[in-house]
Amino acid sequence: MSDSNADPPPSAGRTPGAVIADETSRSITTARPGPILTLSPEEITRFFVRVRRDQDTERWDVRLDGALHEILERANDFVPSESGGILLDDPRSKLAGAPAPRLTFIAVYGPGSQERLGRRIPSDCGVAGAVYRTGKAHQTSELGPDDPLSALTSARPIESLIAVPVIVGESICGVLELTNRRAGGAYTPRDKELLRIFAAYMSSSIQNALDAIRARALARLDDLTGLFNSRHFHTRLQDEIARADRDGSELSMLFIDLDNFKLVNDHYGHIAGSWTLREVARLLSENAPPASVLARYGGDEFVVILPTCGLSRAVQTAETLRKIIADATFLDATGDAGQPTAALPSVTASVGVASYRDHLAPGGSARRRENVFLRLADAAMYRAKANGRNRSEAAEPEE
Repeated sequence: MSDSNADPPPSAGRTPGAVIADETSRSITTARPGPILTLSPEEITRFFVRVRRDQDTERWDVRLDGALHEILERANDFVPSESGGILLDDPRSKLAGAPAPRLTFIAVYGPGSQERLGRRIPSDCGVAGAVYRTGKAHQTSELGPDDPLSALTSARPIESLIAVPVIVGESICGVLELTNRRAGGAYTPRDKELLRIFAAYMSSSIQNALDAIRARALARLDDLTGLFNSRHFHTRLQDEIARADRDGSELSMLFIDLDNFKLVNDHYGHIAGSWTLREVARLLSENAPPASVLARYGGDEFVVILPTCGLSRAVQTAETLRKIIADATFLDATGDAGQPTAALPSVTASVGVASYRDHLAPGGSARRRENVFLRLADAAMYRAKANGRNRSEAAEPEE
């Protein structure tokens, strides 16, 4: 039996924009949510490598740590809560066909934030999992003892929870959840409807940001491999050198050149050669350390910037990547359909390793240090070729 005195849903007779505007005017006195924590921009990036179904299959990266702060602040304005968080799946797991990708807290606020940030939970159980799988909002005053959310923090127990799906384009990619209604008691149907409307607004905002940043990102990418191009590589190298100077941190670089790559082009054609370059770029992307900056420098040359990485780790990374390339089997995917796929010749690489701390002499302008750093890695690569190819060599210190 309906209650004639019940409040109408916040969306009744009004557009979503009007609802948001109305609630904004009423939220001025809302208590702020306290410090909002997010993963680093570099870590956030991988959660926003998304493919939009109605466009091409290019992938792009985006840094949205500031936007995540604003989303949680606004969510708390509309439905004041003691704590909240944004969980996203890892698109790489989805692309790999994982049946139930795990959800990661990429932004949080409230008690126990430090414990929750970066934590992963399964997407095939619990309230968050149900929202992620069904795409439907959910509210509850009781979390089951086996719900992954109930065991995430030693702070105040969860007495009420509301969660809505996060949608990018047409794909559900995560969950926005709020816990412990600040006014006390259970979340109301009005809270649920309001947060559902806000989630649609949030998803649209994220998609607009992705589209805008994607257009800029494409200008930084190499058309063939999808890695950064040489122009953007130099910009990032300048940034990383400035950071190393400011923080006193380690910094290393790899200069990679494929051995005898001309033979692939000469014997199998340039299409097969291009295919090989794309496959090498894929191997580098999948196996380089997190936060690495990878670029195609030109032709069959690749460069890798390794922030916070000293000489010893850089040499280990060089050897790991070199062996992965040497052990890979490259198949000619350019033949006619229905014909057996032929194996292309194996490809090896010579790798030069330079350390900003160990190999550069102090002093000089930032431009000089950038040029010398790159030249030392390049010279080490040529020394690897002179010493037999398919090997890595560390640079010699600048005199």
